[in-house]
Amino acid sequence: MATTKKEAIQEAALKLFVADGIDATSIRSIAEEADTAEGNIYRHFKSKNDLARTIFLNCATKFRNSLKESVQDLSDPRQQIERLIRTIFEFSLEHKLEFSYIMIANHRDEIITQDLLAKPLPKDVFADTLRAGREQELFQFTESTIAVAWIVGMVQRSIIFMQRNITSLEPEQVINETVQAVLGMLKP
Repeated sequence: MATTKKEAIQEAALKLFVADGIDATSIRSIAEEADTAEGNIYRHFKSKNDLARTIFLNCATKFRNSLKESVQDLSDPRQQIERLIRTIFEFSLEHKLEFSYIMIANHRDEIITQDLLAKPLPKDVFADTLRAGREQELFQFTESTIAVAWIVGMVQRSIIFMQRNITSLEPEQVINETVQAVLGMLKP
C-alpha cells in the first residue's frame, strides 16, 4: 500500500502497464488510478518512460534481492543454480505484477537503457554463479551472458506454459525438469 503520492503513482502505473501495456497506458489514466493530478506525475517523473524505467528498476531490484538472498547460504554453484531457478518460479507466483512487468519492460530499448544495464540486475546473480561454476570446472559455456539468456528463456517459457495450462505436468515436476535441463545444459 502506497504511503506517498509518488508510491501511489508507481503502483497505479505498474498495475496499468501490466494490464494494458505501456504504450496504451496514458499519463491521464495513471493519474486517475493514483487519484492525483497529471501534474503530480510530472513533478516526480520527467516522462512516462522515466516512470517506466523507475518501476523496472524497483521491480528488478526486488527480484535481484530475492535471488541473492536465496543462495546466500550455499557455496556449490550447482545448488545455487537450482535454488535460483526455483526462486524465479516462486517470485513469478508471489510477485505476479512485478514479474510480469519485468518480462514486458525487458524488451523495450526506451526503458532498458545502457545506464540501467550498468546497474546491478537479476541477470548478474546468475552470471556470478555461472562464472564460479566455470572456474570450478562444474559448468561449461562460452559466455555467461548467453548462458543466462538460455536459462532465463527456458524458465520463462516454462512459467508461461504453466500459467496458460499448456502443460499437463504438475508445477513441481515442471520446476524439477527445468532444473535438470539447465544443469544438463551446463555440464562440461
